Amino acid sequence: MNFLYKIILIVTVSLPIFAQSNSVYTRKGIGDLVYSFSARRLGMGQLGVSVPDEDFISTVNPASWYILKRTRAEFSIDYNGIFASDNLMKKFYTDANFNGVTFAFPVSSLYGISAAFGIVPYSNVNYEVVEDVKSSSSVIGDYTGNSKGTGGISKIFLGSSYLLPGNFAAGAAFDYYFGNLNYTETITFVNSQNLSTVYPRKYSPRGIGGTFGIISPDFAELLNSDAISNLRFGISLNVISSLSTDTSLISSSSLDLDTLGSGNVNMDIPYRLNAGLSFNLEKKYLFTLDYIFQPWSQYEFNAKSSDELVDLHKISAGFEFRPAREPGASIWEEIIFRAGLSFERSQYYLNGENIHQFSIFGGLSVPFSNENTLDIGIQFATRGTTKSSLVKENMVKLNLGLSLGEIWFIREEK
Repeated sequence: MNFLYKIILIVTVSLPIFAQSNSVYTRKGIGDLVYSFSARRLGMGQLGVSVPDEDFISTVNPASWYILKRTRAEFSIDYNGIFASDNLMKKFYTDANFNGVTFAFPVSSLYGISAAFGIVPYSNVNYEVVEDVKSSSSVIGDYTGNSKGTGGISKIFLGSSYLLPGNFAAGAAFDYYFGNLNYTETITFVNSQNLSTVYPRKYSPRGIGGTFGIISPDFAELLNSDAISNLRFGISLNVISSLSTDTSLISSSSLDLDTLGSGNVNMDIPYRLNAGLSFNLEKKYLFTLDYIFQPWSQYEFNAKSSDELVDLHKISAGFEFRPAREPGASIWEEIIFRAGLSFERSQYYLNGENIHQFSIFGGLSVPFSNENTLDIGIQFATRGTTKSSLVKENMVKLNLGLSLGEIWFIREEK
């Protein structure tokens, strides 16, 4: 127990919490959305809303915690690479960041009560656009414009699960959202007589929300099949209150520093609805099918909506092969393999084009003890288009994580 506690403490206090993507599309709204932080979920298509799992902690549906048998902790690190291209040039961007930490423990197996908490990213912003401008004015002259954005929104959650009559599992989590969205516009003049100017903007949203979920009992017995088991349906709803957002806009040059505006406004992020089904085949093969809807047309910042944001739809399918645990089996015989694919009509709508994303996923978990695994997830995705002066992005994400389990809170026999 002391070993696990030390790992959680060191990781939580020593590493940053925002994962970044280096994508020009993150200029809009609150940036790219993070559906699930763990390597296991990434390898299966990022979702799995109907899957209860005693070996991993899901942040998609709190109802899934009802089956936990041991105290568990998870954390992960992301590596992101993007090949971005338009009609003129191609560039490659990379970065790596700590992605989050979660902790959960069972309270009552009889009633399916488990508690969980953690800190995970909700969205991330990271882009930089450089443009050389030829001016028709001899007074102003040519200049270079640089637009840059960093930061994101994270959430701290605390929740629990409960087993309802009829073997329906329910769960709820209280969420606290916070973050910083930093945007900087820089104008650098070729004419040395004109002063280069920097316009930094900073938004700091804060607020509360909740995540609620249900997972059905096993309906496989209705099929009268020996091959299919754990046929379940799941649904979860994430709602966020209007986030109070501190804002500031500053003009800065070598001669002057001027605050152009500051104040507090509201940021309204729309609800997110997740639905899915899953089943096991021959007890070793898990299949999932999931759908996400989030109406980003309802997003508002300072009571203003955006014509460049539309409703998000995402569908994904996942697969997992988990060999049966047998005494004397080697580590290599107990490796868990995963795969998935997804299609997403993202929230971005630019220059008359919907920005679509296609992804394929893979991953595995390598056990290094009975309850602990090293998890690896990978995603290959393509997004956008070079038409209409837009950018096409080919992306790769590698997620490395640890899932640790120990027996805590067990009453000693007298």
